[in-house]
Amino acid sequence: MNPLKKISLSVFLMMGVFLLSAGSKAEEGYRPTNDGGSFGLGLMFGGAGAWGATGKIWLSRAHALQPAVEFDDGGSTVLQLDYLWHDFNIIHMRETKGEMPLYIGLGGDLILQDKAEFGGRIPVGISYIFDKRNVPVDIFLQAVPTLWFFNRDTSFKIYGELGGHYYF
Repeated sequence: MNPLKKISLSVFLMMGVFLLSAGSKAEEGYRPTNDGGSFGLGLMFGGAGAWGATGKIWLSRAHALQPAVEFDDGGSTVLQLDYLWHDFNIIHMRETKGEMPLYIGLGGDLILQDKAEFGGRIPVGISYIFDKRNVPVDIFLQAVPTLWFFNRDTSFKIYGELGGHYYF
Protein backbone atom coordinates (compact mmCIF):
# COMPACT_ATOMS: atom_id res chain seq x y z
CA MET A 1 0.00 0.00 0.00
CA ASN A 2 1.46 3.37 -0.97
CA PRO A 3 2.19 5.97 1.75
CA LEU A 4 -0.68 8.27 0.75
CA LYS A 5 -3.18 5.42 1.03
CA LYS A 6 -1.84 4.59 4.49
CA ILE A 7 -2.13 8.23 5.60
CA SER A 8 -5.64 8.58 4.15
CA LEU A 9 -6.82 5.36 5.77
CA SER A 10 -5.24 6.37 9.11
CA VAL A 11 -6.92 9.79 9.06
CA PHE A 12 -10.31 8.25 8.19
CA LEU A 13 -9.98 5.62 10.93
CA MET A 14 -8.98 8.24 13.52
CA MET A 15 -11.98 10.34 12.52
CA GLY A 16 -14.22 7.29 12.91
CA VAL A 17 -12.84 6.52 16.36
CA PHE A 18 -13.40 10.14 17.41
CA LEU A 19 -16.96 10.19 16.09
CA LEU A 20 -17.83 6.81 17.58
CA SER A 21 -16.44 7.85 20.96
CA ALA A 22 -18.84 10.78 20.82
CA GLY A 23 -21.57 8.15 20.57
CA SER A 24 -20.75 6.96 24.06
CA LYS A 25 -22.36 10.16 25.34
CA ALA A 26 -25.69 9.31 23.71
CA GLU A 27 -28.93 10.05 25.53
CA GLU A 28 -30.37 6.70 26.49
CA GLY A 29 -33.74 6.08 24.91
CA TYR A 30 -33.88 9.06 22.51
CA ARG A 31 -35.89 8.27 19.37
CA PRO A 32 -36.68 10.78 16.59
CA THR A 33 -40.11 9.21 15.91
CA ASN A 34 -42.70 7.63 18.20
CA ASP A 35 -42.81 4.26 16.42
CA GLY A 36 -39.14 3.89 15.48
CA GLY A 37 -35.85 3.49 17.25
CA SER A 38 -32.71 5.63 17.23
CA PHE A 39 -31.17 3.82 14.22
CA GLY A 40 -32.29 4.57 10.66
CA LEU A 41 -31.31 2.84 7.43
CA GLY A 42 -32.10 4.05 3.92
CA LEU A 43 -31.00 5.19 0.48
CA MET A 44 -29.45 8.38 -0.83
CA PHE A 45 -28.85 9.78 -4.31
CA GLY A 46 -26.21 12.24 -5.44
CA GLY A 47 -22.91 13.07 -3.79
CA ALA A 48 -19.51 11.62 -4.56
CA GLY A 49 -21.22 8.47 -5.88
CA ALA A 50 -24.43 8.30 -7.89
CA TRP A 51 -26.37 6.46 -5.17
CA GLY A 52 -25.81 4.56 -1.95
CA ALA A 53 -26.95 3.19 1.37
CA THR A 54 -27.07 5.54 4.34
CA GLY A 55 -27.60 5.15 8.04
CA LYS A 56 -28.37 7.54 10.87
CA ILE A 57 -27.60 6.91 14.51
CA TRP A 58 -29.14 9.47 16.84
CA LEU A 59 -26.94 10.17 19.86
CA SER A 60 -29.26 12.81 21.34
CA ARG A 61 -31.98 15.15 20.10
CA ALA A 62 -29.37 17.43 18.52
CA HIS A 63 -26.52 15.05 17.56
CA ALA A 64 -26.29 12.12 15.15
CA LEU A 65 -23.79 10.04 13.19
CA GLN A 66 -24.53 9.48 9.51
CA PRO A 67 -22.44 6.74 7.84
CA ALA A 68 -22.91 5.92 4.15
CA VAL A 69 -21.54 3.77 1.34
CA GLU A 70 -21.96 5.23 -2.15
CA PHE A 71 -21.46 3.61 -5.57
CA ASP A 72 -21.16 5.07 -9.06
CA ASP A 73 -21.22 3.76 -12.63
CA GLY A 74 -17.41 3.82 -12.84
CA GLY A 75 -17.08 1.16 -10.16
CA SER A 76 -15.96 3.48 -7.37
CA THR A 77 -17.03 2.88 -3.79
CA VAL A 78 -17.04 5.85 -1.43
CA LEU A 79 -17.13 5.38 2.36
CA GLN A 80 -18.56 8.33 4.30
CA LEU A 81 -18.97 9.24 7.93
CA ASP A 82 -20.50 12.51 9.19
CA TYR A 83 -21.17 13.91 12.65
CA LEU A 84 -24.30 16.11 12.49
CA TRP A 85 -25.61 18.90 14.75
CA HIS A 86 -29.38 19.55 14.39
CA ASP A 87 -31.34 22.70 15.28
CA PHE A 88 -35.05 22.06 15.83
CA ASN A 89 -35.80 25.66 16.86
CA ILE A 90 -35.50 27.44 13.49
CA ILE A 91 -38.49 25.90 11.65
CA HIS A 92 -41.66 25.14 13.62
CA MET A 93 -44.28 22.87 12.05
CA ARG A 94 -47.84 23.95 12.91
CA GLU A 95 -50.12 21.72 10.84
CA THR A 96 -48.26 18.46 11.43
CA LYS A 97 -46.67 16.56 14.27
CA GLY A 98 -43.50 16.10 12.22
CA GLU A 99 -40.35 18.13 12.73
CA MET A 100 -38.02 19.87 10.29
CA PRO A 101 -34.53 20.45 11.72
CA LEU A 102 -31.74 22.24 9.91
CA TYR A 103 -28.34 20.66 10.39
CA ILE A 104 -24.63 21.08 9.76
CA GLY A 105 -21.92 18.48 10.09
CA LEU A 106 -18.32 17.53 9.76
CA GLY A 107 -17.11 14.35 8.15
CA GLY A 108 -15.08 12.61 5.50
CA ASP A 109 -15.15 10.62 2.28
CA LEU A 110 -12.70 7.83 1.50
CA ILE A 111 -12.13 6.14 -1.86
CA LEU A 112 -9.65 3.24 -1.89
CA GLN A 113 -8.91 2.13 -5.43
CA ASP A 114 -5.80 2.44 -7.61
CA LYS A 115 -5.11 5.72 -5.86
CA ALA A 116 -6.38 6.76 -2.45
CA GLU A 117 -8.64 9.78 -2.30
CA PHE A 118 -9.71 11.42 0.94
CA GLY A 119 -12.22 14.24 1.18
CA GLY A 120 -13.12 16.44 4.11
CA ARG A 121 -16.82 17.34 3.96
CA ILE A 122 -19.24 19.75 5.64
CA PRO A 123 -22.85 18.62 5.04
CA VAL A 124 -25.46 21.37 5.42
CA GLY A 125 -29.07 20.34 5.10
CA ILE A 126 -32.68 20.10 6.10
CA SER A 127 -34.58 17.03 7.20
CA TYR A 128 -38.27 16.27 7.65
CA ILE A 129 -38.97 13.72 10.36
CA PHE A 130 -42.44 12.18 10.01
CA ASP A 131 -44.19 11.53 13.28
CA LYS A 132 -47.25 9.62 12.23
CA ARG A 133 -48.27 6.28 13.60
CA ASN A 134 -46.45 3.44 11.82
CA VAL A 135 -44.31 5.85 9.71
CA PRO A 136 -40.88 6.02 11.40
CA VAL A 137 -39.27 7.80 8.43
CA ASP A 138 -37.25 10.91 7.65
CA ILE A 139 -36.24 12.49 4.36
CA PHE A 140 -33.34 14.87 3.85
CA LEU A 141 -31.80 17.24 1.34
CA GLN A 142 -28.26 18.47 1.81
CA ALA A 143 -25.46 20.36 0.10
CA VAL A 144 -22.01 19.00 0.82
CA PRO A 145 -18.91 21.12 0.16
CA THR A 146 -16.00 18.66 -0.09
CA LEU A 147 -12.25 19.25 -0.31
CA TRP A 148 -10.59 16.23 -1.95
CA PHE A 149 -6.96 15.26 -1.36
CA PHE A 150 -5.28 12.74 -3.65
CA ASN A 151 -1.67 12.22 -4.69
CA ARG A 152 -0.31 15.77 -4.70
CA ASP A 153 -3.48 17.44 -5.96
CA THR A 154 -6.50 18.89 -4.21
CA SER A 155 -9.89 19.78 -5.61
CA PHE A 156 -13.06 21.36 -4.26
CA LYS A 157 -16.56 20.17 -5.18
CA ILE A 158 -20.06 20.77 -3.87
CA TYR A 159 -22.44 17.80 -4.02
CA GLY A 160 -26.21 17.67 -3.60
CA GLU A 161 -27.65 14.66 -1.80
CA LEU A 162 -31.25 13.52 -1.36
CA GLY A 163 -32.31 10.56 0.75
CA GLY A 164 -34.27 9.08 3.59
CA HIS A 165 -34.12 6.69 6.52
CA TYR A 166 -36.51 4.15 8.02
CA TYR A 167 -36.06 3.90 11.81
CA PHE A 168 -35.87 0.58 13.64
